[in-house]
Amino acid sequence: MAQEENEEDFPGRLLHQAALWGNAELLEDLLHGEMLEFLNANDSHGRTALHAAATNENETCTRILLQAGANPNIAADSTEQFKTPLHIAAENGHLDIARILLEHDADILAKDSSGLTAMDLAEKADHPHVMELLKATANVNSLIK
Repeated sequence: MAQEENEEDFPGRLLHQAALWGNAELLEDLLHGEMLEFLNANDSHGRTALHAAATNENETCTRILLQAGANPNIAADSTEQFKTPLHIAAENGHLDIARILLEHDADILAKDSSGLTAMDLAEKADHPHVMELLKATANVNSLIK
Protein backbone atom coordinates (compact mmCIF):
# COMPACT_ATOMS: atom_id res chain seq x y z
CA MET A 1 0.00 0.00 0.00
CA ALA A 2 2.80 2.43 0.82
CA GLN A 3 4.28 1.94 -2.65
CA GLU A 4 0.97 2.86 -4.32
CA GLU A 5 0.76 6.01 -2.24
CA ASN A 6 4.31 6.95 -3.19
CA GLU A 7 3.56 6.41 -6.88
CA GLU A 8 1.15 9.31 -6.70
CA ASP A 9 3.39 11.47 -4.54
CA PHE A 10 5.34 13.42 -7.15
CA PRO A 11 6.32 17.03 -7.79
CA GLY A 12 3.35 18.81 -9.29
CA ARG A 13 0.74 16.53 -7.78
CA LEU A 14 -1.31 19.49 -6.57
CA LEU A 15 -1.39 20.92 -10.10
CA HIS A 16 -2.74 17.61 -11.40
CA GLN A 17 -5.40 17.49 -8.72
CA ALA A 18 -6.51 21.08 -9.27
CA ALA A 19 -6.77 20.46 -13.04
CA LEU A 20 -8.63 17.18 -12.56
CA TRP A 21 -11.06 18.74 -10.10
CA GLY A 22 -11.54 21.76 -12.36
CA ASN A 23 -10.44 24.15 -9.63
CA ALA A 24 -9.21 27.07 -11.76
CA GLU A 25 -8.68 29.40 -8.80
CA LEU A 26 -6.43 26.93 -6.99
CA LEU A 27 -4.61 26.16 -10.24
CA GLU A 28 -3.83 29.84 -10.80
CA ASP A 29 -2.67 30.26 -7.21
CA LEU A 30 -0.37 27.25 -7.52
CA LEU A 31 1.08 28.49 -10.81
CA HIS A 32 1.81 31.91 -9.32
CA GLY A 33 3.75 30.21 -6.56
CA GLU A 34 6.43 27.56 -6.41
CA MET A 35 4.46 25.04 -8.49
CA LEU A 36 5.17 26.71 -11.85
CA GLU A 37 8.41 24.74 -12.14
CA PHE A 38 6.32 21.54 -12.07
CA LEU A 39 3.96 22.65 -14.84
CA ASN A 40 4.93 19.72 -17.09
CA ALA A 41 5.60 17.21 -14.28
CA ASN A 42 4.46 13.66 -14.92
CA ASP A 43 2.47 11.41 -12.63
CA SER A 44 3.24 7.68 -12.35
CA HIS A 45 1.62 7.15 -15.78
CA GLY A 46 3.44 9.99 -17.52
CA ARG A 47 0.41 12.26 -17.52
CA THR A 48 0.71 15.99 -16.99
CA ALA A 49 -1.79 18.40 -15.46
CA LEU A 50 -2.80 19.23 -19.03
CA HIS A 51 -3.79 15.58 -19.56
CA ALA A 52 -5.99 15.90 -16.45
CA ALA A 53 -7.65 19.09 -17.72
CA ALA A 54 -8.28 17.48 -21.13
CA THR A 55 -9.75 14.38 -19.49
CA ASN A 56 -12.04 16.51 -17.34
CA GLU A 57 -13.04 18.69 -20.34
CA ASN A 58 -12.25 21.80 -18.38
CA GLU A 59 -11.68 24.68 -20.78
CA THR A 60 -10.66 27.18 -18.12
CA CYS A 61 -8.01 24.93 -16.58
CA THR A 62 -6.77 23.95 -20.04
CA ARG A 63 -6.30 27.61 -20.99
CA ILE A 64 -4.64 28.47 -17.67
CA LEU A 65 -2.12 25.66 -18.06
CA LEU A 66 -1.33 26.50 -21.68
CA GLN A 67 -0.99 30.21 -20.96
CA ALA A 68 1.43 29.32 -18.17
CA GLY A 69 3.53 27.41 -20.71
CA ALA A 70 2.30 23.81 -20.47
CA ASN A 71 3.57 21.64 -23.32
CA PRO A 72 0.57 20.24 -25.25
CA ASN A 73 2.72 17.58 -26.93
CA ILE A 74 3.91 15.55 -23.95
CA ALA A 75 2.76 11.97 -24.35
CA ALA A 76 1.81 9.85 -21.36
CA ASP A 77 3.66 6.57 -20.81
CA SER A 78 2.84 3.11 -22.16
CA THR A 79 0.15 2.41 -19.56
CA GLU A 80 -1.75 5.35 -21.06
CA GLN A 81 -0.82 4.34 -24.64
CA PHE A 82 1.47 7.35 -25.16
CA LYS A 83 -1.52 9.65 -25.65
CA THR A 84 -1.14 13.40 -25.73
CA PRO A 85 -3.83 15.73 -24.38
CA LEU A 86 -5.08 16.12 -27.98
CA HIS A 87 -5.53 12.35 -28.27
CA ILE A 88 -7.61 12.41 -25.08
CA ALA A 89 -9.75 15.32 -26.26
CA ALA A 90 -10.35 13.73 -29.66
CA GLU A 91 -11.13 10.28 -28.28
CA ASN A 92 -13.65 11.70 -25.81
CA GLY A 93 -15.28 14.15 -28.21
CA HIS A 94 -14.10 17.23 -26.33
CA LEU A 95 -14.30 19.64 -29.27
CA ASP A 96 -13.53 22.85 -27.39
CA ILE A 97 -10.55 21.30 -25.62
CA ALA A 98 -9.21 20.06 -28.96
CA ARG A 99 -9.62 23.55 -30.43
CA ILE A 100 -7.77 25.16 -27.52
CA LEU A 101 -4.93 22.63 -27.76
CA LEU A 102 -4.61 23.20 -31.51
CA GLU A 103 -4.48 26.96 -30.93
CA HIS A 104 -1.43 26.24 -28.77
CA ASP A 105 0.37 24.13 -31.38
CA ALA A 106 -0.68 20.64 -30.35
CA ASP A 107 0.83 18.18 -32.82
CA ILE A 108 -2.01 16.90 -34.99
CA LEU A 109 0.25 14.15 -36.38
CA ALA A 110 1.36 12.70 -33.03
CA LYS A 111 0.66 8.96 -32.77
CA ASP A 112 -0.25 6.88 -29.75
CA SER A 113 1.11 3.39 -29.01
CA SER A 114 -1.22 1.90 -31.63
CA GLY A 115 -0.01 4.33 -34.28
CA LEU A 116 -3.25 6.32 -34.15
CA THR A 117 -3.47 10.09 -34.48
CA ALA A 118 -6.06 12.24 -32.74
CA MET A 119 -8.08 12.21 -35.98
CA ASP A 120 -8.01 8.40 -36.04
CA LEU A 121 -9.25 8.28 -32.44
CA ALA A 122 -12.03 10.80 -33.13
CA GLU A 123 -13.16 8.73 -36.12
CA LYS A 124 -12.98 5.45 -34.20
CA ALA A 125 -15.05 6.93 -31.33
CA ASP A 126 -17.51 8.53 -33.79
CA HIS A 127 -16.95 12.18 -32.94
CA PRO A 128 -17.60 13.87 -36.33
CA HIS A 129 -17.29 17.45 -35.05
CA VAL A 130 -13.84 16.77 -33.65
CA MET A 131 -12.88 15.01 -36.90
CA GLU A 132 -13.99 18.05 -38.91
CA LEU A 133 -11.89 20.36 -36.73
CA LEU A 134 -8.83 18.13 -37.02
CA LYS A 135 -9.23 17.74 -40.80
CA ALA A 136 -9.60 21.49 -41.25
CA THR A 137 -6.49 22.08 -39.14
CA ALA A 138 -4.54 19.46 -41.10
CA ASN A 139 -5.58 21.11 -44.38
CA VAL A 140 -4.52 24.56 -43.18
CA ASN A 141 -1.21 23.18 -41.91
CA SER A 142 -0.50 21.54 -45.28
CA LEU A 143 -1.14 24.85 -47.06
CA ILE A 144 1.22 26.72 -44.74
CA LYS A 145 4.10 24.28 -45.27
